[in-house]
Amino acid sequence: MEFMEFNNNVMNAPWDRCSDFYTRSNMALPKVILDQFLPSFLSPGQFYYYLVDFYGQQLRYIDPSIADILGLDPESATVDSILSCIHPEDINYVTQTESASLRFMLNQVGKDSLKSYYKTTYCFRFKVVGGNYELFHNESVFLSDEETGRISQVLHIHTNINHLTASNDYTPSLMGLKESVWPVNLNKEPESSALNLHFSKREMEIINLIALGYKSEEIAESLFISLHTVQSHRKNIIRKSGVKTSSELISLCVKEGLI
Repeated sequence: MEFMEFNNNVMNAPWDRCSDFYTRSNMALPKVILDQFLPSFLSPGQFYYYLVDFYGQQLRYIDPSIADILGLDPESATVDSILSCIHPEDINYVTQTESASLRFMLNQVGKDSLKSYYKTTYCFRFKVVGGNYELFHNESVFLSDEETGRISQVLHIHTNINHLTASNDYTPSLMGLKESVWPVNLNKEPESSALNLHFSKREMEIINLIALGYKSEEIAESLFISLHTVQSHRKNIIRKSGVKTSSELISLCVKEGLI
């Protein structure tokens, strides 16, 4: 193996000052187990991952590191026990984002294009060992069947980034191998021009039901009002918020602290 020579490199001076730390002779490079070495060093923080099989909706694998991070036993942990560690104020945001990303892929990307890899990325708060809530970065990597293009499994990677920032902008995105295809909310307003959203009591009731995944018919039945009234309220809510979709509405309301 040939080594590159550094001429007038800016790092020469600091390297020279620390020369006592360097070996005095050439040596063979050690063999490195890449699947253990690279994830640990490329990750910005502690992480674990787990694989969910859509067929049967069951866990296929859980990284043992989940015990050190969340305090869950990898042998008995379930999807529900993992989700129960999410901050109560973030759970609606998580479920809405996952649901919206799946709908987008199925309706906009299409099954033929799903044979490539797509992932949803966003942040939320997890209760860690010790009982504190800390900010995590989530990557949901969707794996599809090569023949049918149907999504078969999803790999969730959760990385603790609380040492980098504790602030969440609640702006998820869906990315393919080559580009980002689905930013939920691109309109990032500066702090000084924060939105002043004023929704009526009834509108907030409807917004909260939308966040729980209710359809208009279910909202009408739950609130004992007509479907026409629900649709009118939804139009007013969309007009006031300036968004185009329900997922954008929920993301905005979470960001503004309304839900």
